[in-house]
Amino acid sequence: MQLDQLQQGLQHAFFTDRHRIVFWYDAPGHFADSLNELALKGVQVINMAGESTLGVKLRLELEEAETPTLLYFPSAEPAPEEDWLLDIKLYSGRFYADRVSMIFNELGLTRHVLREHLAQRQAFLASRKRIEALKRLVTPSLSEDELDLAMLAVVVGATSLDVATLLFHLAEEAVANELGLETNPAALVEAEKYALVPALVRALQAEVGYPASQAELNGEAPLNFGQLMLRLLITGYCESISDIPDWARQVAIPSVNARASSRALLTRWRDSSRFYPAFDVISGWVADAQRIDDKLQDVPLEQLSHVATFEVVEKQIIVDLCQAIPTADARDLKLFDSIIVARLDGYWASRHKNDARRERYRQLYAALTAAIALFSLRHLHAKGFHYESVEALYHAYQTDLYRFDTAYRHYAVASDTTGVELLKNLDAAVERCYDEWFLGQLTRNWSERVEAEQRLTHWKLPNIPSQQHFYRDWVQPQLAASRQKRVVVVISDAFRYEAAEELRERINAKRYSEATLKSQLGVVPSYTTLGMASLLPHRELSYQPGSDTVLVNGQSTQGTANRSKLLKAALGGEALAVTAEDVKGWSREEGREKIKGVQLMYVYHNVVDARGDSANTEGETFAAVEDAIDELDQLTRKILMHLNTSTVLVTADHGFLFQRSALDATDRTALTDKPASAFKSKKRYVLGESLPDNPSVWHGHTRDTAGTTCDTQFWIPKGAHRFHFVGGARFVHGGIMPQEIVVPVLTVQQLRGEKVEKRTSRKVEVISPKASLKMVNNIQRFELLQTEAVSERLRPVTLSVAIYAGSEVVSSEEVVTFDSASDNMNERMKSVRLSLSGTSFDRKNDYFLVLRDKDLGTERERYRVVIDLAFTDDFF
Repeated sequence: MQLDQLQQGLQHAFFTDRHRIVFWYDAPGHFADSLNELALKGVQVINMAGESTLGVKLRLELEEAETPTLLYFPSAEPAPEEDWLLDIKLYSGRFYADRVSMIFNELGLTRHVLREHLAQRQAFLASRKRIEALKRLVTPSLSEDELDLAMLAVVVGATSLDVATLLFHLAEEAVANELGLETNPAALVEAEKYALVPALVRALQAEVGYPASQAELNGEAPLNFGQLMLRLLITGYCESISDIPDWARQVAIPSVNARASSRALLTRWRDSSRFYPAFDVISGWVADAQRIDDKLQDVPLEQLSHVATFEVVEKQIIVDLCQAIPTADARDLKLFDSIIVARLDGYWASRHKNDARRERYRQLYAALTAAIALFSLRHLHAKGFHYESVEALYHAYQTDLYRFDTAYRHYAVASDTTGVELLKNLDAAVERCYDEWFLGQLTRNWSERVEAEQRLTHWKLPNIPSQQHFYRDWVQPQLAASRQKRVVVVISDAFRYEAAEELRERINAKRYSEATLKSQLGVVPSYTTLGMASLLPHRELSYQPGSDTVLVNGQSTQGTANRSKLLKAALGGEALAVTAEDVKGWSREEGREKIKGVQLMYVYHNVVDARGDSANTEGETFAAVEDAIDELDQLTRKILMHLNTSTVLVTADHGFLFQRSALDATDRTALTDKPASAFKSKKRYVLGESLPDNPSVWHGHTRDTAGTTCDTQFWIPKGAHRFHFVGGARFVHGGIMPQEIVVPVLTVQQLRGEKVEKRTSRKVEVISPKASLKMVNNIQRFELLQTEAVSERLRPVTLSVAIYAGSEVVSSEEVVTFDSASDNMNERMKSVRLSLSGTSFDRKNDYFLVLRDKDLGTERERYRVVIDLAFTDDFF
């Protein structure tokens, strides 16, 4: 041994461990000649060879009672009954200069029994690199098994010696090397060479009830890692369904403590950002080995909804929901919705893990949620629509019935994104519900009232502005309020009412702006040329004779340049028309320069119609709506924040009808002959002069439906029919269905000062309704109450919930989202099921139920919990 090692070990004994007297027995006397070379400042060194033991005893206790002293014995340690210095030795330190003892000292261990234990681990200690790594893991008071686990942690590359972390590292290695369940990881095989595995087996036996054999405990038989994984995961599955099926009885660990601890361990594994991918793979191996998918057929959906162990369970839940949703009653649909919310808080669809697998499940659940919304609306209107007037049905659409269109769109986008065969049958059921039932009911009621009231001859509704008066009714009042005020109008082609409602919600989620949605009665035919012209300021609206060119005050309205001229003429030059692409390309400085002196700006945005009104891309219509909402949200924000504008009006030229399924002959109103006087013929309208009467169509005059001063007439098919299917027919507009003519007007205003503070949003509060909490079982439910309903200013919150002892989590950690908008307190209550890890709980110790914001990682609430475990049966 080198002198510097001796020096280091002795300095540690005197100056770190603070011993005044240190005994050093060196039976061979190898280090007698090195004593004079030791540099121990302030320490006297006494070579006991030839010294009087009694004399030294008196010196140390009477004459030199404060002097640090090293007693070197070039002899073996005497038996206690022959040791005259035993009483001094009991309060003094010891130093050993053999290799194991030096390592013992270097590790800072204090329990001398560990010196003998280290002597049995010479193979592990043969590597200096392993010793250095071990130093970072040991603490002075480790037990023999804990020291072995620390060595095992070094072998597997772990940073702590707890059982869970060791298993996670072994699992990660097994997955990285594609070992399956049949082959042990190399690190575990290496640990067997160092006799470290029995300590792991005993820890598994104590913590998760692993039924170890005597041979495994003695190290005579290897620990089968694959079998261990199989037992743990099957136990976790059985705990989740609160049952041990016959097929699992030979595998699952049956004790209550074991299943609670297993659940806590598996929850921790799944929650690990590093190790959860290994869980995904190993759970798949176990599921395949046990043929779990074959065993799920008879397990009720509600029972499966608590399982996070296997991905095949997630698939089975989705299959079950797909089959059940179309025929479920309203109560079951509500249950299914709560199951989906729980699954989104769970593991395989977690939004806190951003990988392709979980994104796919989130999209599948988004589709199922939208389907539930659609079928729930149908139950709400089970008797169909029987409104007594066009006015009543119009108001019903803008307050409630538009939700059918939103749910259908959300379903279509999610279903198209997943592109899986799994949704095929549900796709068909959703299509029947929307196309055959909803559109069928809406078309029948709407058509009856339109014809009965002869609405096309007086196309107006009480208290509903008409689109041709948009400038007069919406823009002029804003401009008249102040000459210093700038107003921006954003016109998004084919941006229908239901999408505007979603945009309103999106904008109102922010602090610095407020959006209010109303509607206007669209012009007929509901198509771009007429709709765009009607939104401009005008004294006269007319068609150019024999053409579909619409004139404002005798001037063409085609194109941005012509519209800009018309705006400038109306406002004495203080107006401008641009495209949304222009505005998006402006920097803050460039934009402010462009609109200097401009009181009114029209911005033309074309996303939905650009993709929907083409046979090649009409299938992307709903995806285009999603893009339009995103773009309009960003566009309005940029205009308000960067262009010194306080008010933005978002509207459209018309809406649209769209369905995913192909149309057939029943959706067509065939025109045998095109009228000679027609100058434009499209899928949903025909324009002309002096059109003949035709009982199979609706015949009207634009002077009645758009306020034109000319005698242009139109035909439109009744209901939602098309005249022809050429060039794509799933996306259409031009008719008078509510989806086409309930035109949104969204007023967006910038807020400042106190108004901003009033609109500051926060997350809802969640509390325990019980002030005193107690656990008497290893697995127990806790009730949590969302104290207020979700609203525009009160956002949902996702919490992670667990039991803590100090900073240590001692239970499973569950994730739950509180997002109820109900005013009923009972509907805002949720329960969380927690499993304790281990059995070492003292009712006198402090434990806390802690609620943490999952997204922010911050603590929101904590409640003291008394853990007083009663005697529990070892079996389910």
